[in-house]
Amino acid sequence: MTEVIRQRIHDWTTTGALSQTSEEAIHTWLTEPYYVEFKADILALIEAEDLAELEDCFRVRIEFGTGGIRGKMGPGPNRINNRTIGEAAQGLAQYILKVGGSDAAQRGVAIAYDTRHHSDVFARETACVLAGNGVSVYLFDSCRATPALSFAVRELQAMAGVVVSASHNPPSDNGFKAYWSDGGQVVPPHDKHIIAEVLGIKEIKTYEYDVAVTQGFIQIVGVEIDAKYLDVLADLTLAEARHIRVVYTPLHGVGMTSVAAALERLGYEDIHYVEAQTIQDGDFPTVDRGVANPEDPKALTLAIHKAAEVGADLVLASDPDADRIGCALPLPDRGWEATPEELVINGNQIGVVLCHYILQQKKKAGQLPTRGLVCKSAVTTDLVHVIARSYGVDTVDDLLVGFKYIGATIDRMPDDMVFLFGTEESHGYLADARIRDKEAATGVLLAECAAVLKTQGRTIRDELDEIYRTYGYFREIQKSVTRTGAGGHREIMAIMKGLRGAPPKVIGGHPVIEAIDRQTGEALNQRTDNIHSVAGDRGNILIFTFSETGHTRVTVRPSGTEPKIKYYVSATSVDQPGQTEDDLHRTKQAIDRMAEEIIDGMLNVSEEILG
Repeated sequence: MTEVIRQRIHDWTTTGALSQTSEEAIHTWLTEPYYVEFKADILALIEAEDLAELEDCFRVRIEFGTGGIRGKMGPGPNRINNRTIGEAAQGLAQYILKVGGSDAAQRGVAIAYDTRHHSDVFARETACVLAGNGVSVYLFDSCRATPALSFAVRELQAMAGVVVSASHNPPSDNGFKAYWSDGGQVVPPHDKHIIAEVLGIKEIKTYEYDVAVTQGFIQIVGVEIDAKYLDVLADLTLAEARHIRVVYTPLHGVGMTSVAAALERLGYEDIHYVEAQTIQDGDFPTVDRGVANPEDPKALTLAIHKAAEVGADLVLASDPDADRIGCALPLPDRGWEATPEELVINGNQIGVVLCHYILQQKKKAGQLPTRGLVCKSAVTTDLVHVIARSYGVDTVDDLLVGFKYIGATIDRMPDDMVFLFGTEESHGYLADARIRDKEAATGVLLAECAAVLKTQGRTIRDELDEIYRTYGYFREIQKSVTRTGAGGHREIMAIMKGLRGAPPKVIGGHPVIEAIDRQTGEALNQRTDNIHSVAGDRGNILIFTFSETGHTRVTVRPSGTEPKIKYYVSATSVDQPGQTEDDLHRTKQAIDRMAEEIIDGMLNVSEEILG
């Protein structure tokens, strides 16, 4: 680092344009040999005088959360790069050795990666660091789905697993997600111990890749695991109906290796792919704003155009690492001639259809177990719980957000219990316990359900309405508010603190009955001021209920992976006296209006806290 550059950075610090912490970190990254590969990028930021980016890159160290790290790629301790990936791998290696010594090291770690830029590079770096610590590695030979990694960990009896992916984040992002020997994402106590190891790292041990492969420290895996994984996906089938026209898109991700492969294996012959999006490309160039997220209706735009062109019955779309699935359906009066927002059904509706279909088909076939289990997160529609209970199935319905909690629940099941279905409103679904993470290929059951209904002259939209008439109408709204930078984080924390300190008694004109704080495990009755404890894992979630059943509620939580605060509203006719399903259209209007009032009111309360 030249004296001119050193002085320039110091001047920025002196004037307060750059923090002292950032100055020290930039100096380290420009002068120490380990960081030489990042020097050109850092100097380019200095030359451009991009102080905001320099501050964000170097002010803090990227947080190793409860599942790993995820964020923008680039230079600096607050970015995803070979250094921060190496630290994550080193921390995982150290914990594995502490927990199980040489036996655990020999069991090894399975590694998969998606189609994002540098995912293969980061996967190889992870493998080299693990090998450098004496930990055996099973590295996939090319891009694979995240749930395929979950399966591989269990099949290989590995000690742990890693997926290099940022799921549905923008193209600028990447990440490192850790799994444990059960095939699920790490949960307590493992997550906290791995974090502690990462925070204390002084040195990263590594092994030259080619040498590690030659000597067997890194084993390349592929077709053998793929075949066994595909066998599991094929086992999902519950009926023989296949006469359905499907449009599928992997949104430039890995879904052709799982979702498409499963559809073809199961004998669906009328499949139409969005060819431009079958190309694996980390820029996600054909997707609106590069956001390849099936939760966003706009991400399905090209697939919907294809569906109109070929006269499809439904559209399926998976995210880049193929653990989430989205679905669009034609309208009864206009077919595909509508906006994506009108055609796409949301994650709760998909979960309801899948849950009902699975339980219905298993009951018809006499395959419902004596003790079956359906799991969902606390922010997912309670209609799943209502349906499951109607079939005599046990439910765990108050899990914290994150599919890892569903995986952990499966792992804790009694021996006489059989897992049937798990769902999250964020388009995550699982129907086979041999995989312990959400699985986009569960979407093949949507195609199968549509095919079965088609033989009856009905559609999935018809089925949803029939479910509402039978069990009650539920409407959910999810609203995410982005608040970037250090200031944004402070605002999110201020909102949560304000809601905790003075829980609102009325939201959107609707009286709050109970304020539940999952962080303290306490619930405050707003009518009596009585406090009682609530069950479930602790987490930074607040819930405000508007009915005795709690089905009508709003839940507030900071995102664990993005600079957002999220609001989840649920409203239902079940909780409203006088509302019946005789006139479903009128009922929908009333409940939809109530849900909108609650979400608008919750956003107003949050803004008032910030002043």
